[in-house]
Amino acid sequence: MASNHPALLPFIESRQTRHAYIDRTQTLLSAFTPKDQDVTITLPNINTNDERRPTSTYIIRSPSSKELAVLLDPQQCNCRLSDTSSSSIKLMYRAAGNGEAPSMATWDVSSSLKDQVHNCCFGGQVIIGVLLDGPDAVVVDAKRKRMSNMIGISNNGLIQNSILEPGCAIHNNSEVSNTHVMKYAAIIGCGSLTCTEETVAKASKSCAFDMYNGSMDVEVGPEAGGGRVVTVNIESTLVDLCHALNIDSNGGTSAPLVQFDSTKTEGKEVVMNVLCPHSSILHTPQTNHVHLLPHSSIDSATSVASALLLPQSTIKNGCTVSHALLQWNATLTSQSDAHHVFLMERSEVGPHSFTANAIYGPDSHVSGGEVHCTIFGPNANSHHQSLLIGILWPLGRGNVGYGSNVGS
Repeated sequence: MASNHPALLPFIESRQTRHAYIDRTQTLLSAFTPKDQDVTITLPNINTNDERRPTSTYIIRSPSSKELAVLLDPQQCNCRLSDTSSSSIKLMYRAAGNGEAPSMATWDVSSSLKDQVHNCCFGGQVIIGVLLDGPDAVVVDAKRKRMSNMIGISNNGLIQNSILEPGCAIHNNSEVSNTHVMKYAAIIGCGSLTCTEETVAKASKSCAFDMYNGSMDVEVGPEAGGGRVVTVNIESTLVDLCHALNIDSNGGTSAPLVQFDSTKTEGKEVVMNVLCPHSSILHTPQTNHVHLLPHSSIDSATSVASALLLPQSTIKNGCTVSHALLQWNATLTSQSDAHHVFLMERSEVGPHSFTANAIYGPDSHVSGGEVHCTIFGPNANSHHQSLLIGILWPLGRGNVGYGSNVGS
């Protein structure tokens, strides 16, 4: 059945939204190429409800001598460059109207820099976004009042090779590199937030992890060998997975399948962390190769590597995570370890759980147990030191608890 079935529209729209944000990152990366040239870029507006038009024009240019002096003055911004010969700083701000960019390209924004940027070290190529009082101001209402008080860039040990759009909040971090932070997104109190080509290549090699397509391979079945490798997509349904494993026979009828182009996407994936509007990474020592969709978060985790989070999903409270796909409202929490996992809508792992090579159906929950090489759920629970290994349980709707060992 075609993938335009009404029930599948949220999955299709999710993929389109993800790709639109990555396209935004690629467009801004192009501003790095003409190192000493001013660039004018038209981008879709992030919050269309707050805007009168669907797009805005941004000016990206090198700072004037006065603006650079303000940025480096210990009595004003008190910032510094890690290497004056190789560091390249550009300023980004929005034009008042799509036709106003030429006249605003020479505006002096040193007063906005002084208000919004403090005590940071910049290295490599960095785009620093600044808000202007009129054209690019943040809409302050009850919902965004707290965020409006945090907007700015301050007290960061090193920021390098990053795009910091106007209206983001980046404070008290040791290192932020190869990261794109959009308006209303926040990075606060973190250790190292990086994205390296080595990490991306390692993720691709170990489980075919592909951030652009939102896909990776998960091996389910016997741990000792002979398991089945299934390619999961962040927009997959449980029906899709059963179909891929050839366990979806139901009397000759077929439920709708989400069908995406699986061709290779060389040149489309960006080697950057991407934080979409209203997403956040807070108080996490180590983060590498992540993409957070709006309203998703990483909060007080121990380490996160190669993770894609759809809206309202979260990784928090001491978790160690690698190679993870989280659908809407999915949660990894409370000192849990998760590696090569796919959590579907409203599933939850934690507290104190260990899971690897596992797929969780919608509304499934594991707490205080272990799940390996398993398809678990939907509407299933595993708790109180229970252990599941090599289980294919696509129908779910059950409970495993109190020291049960299944498949071990």
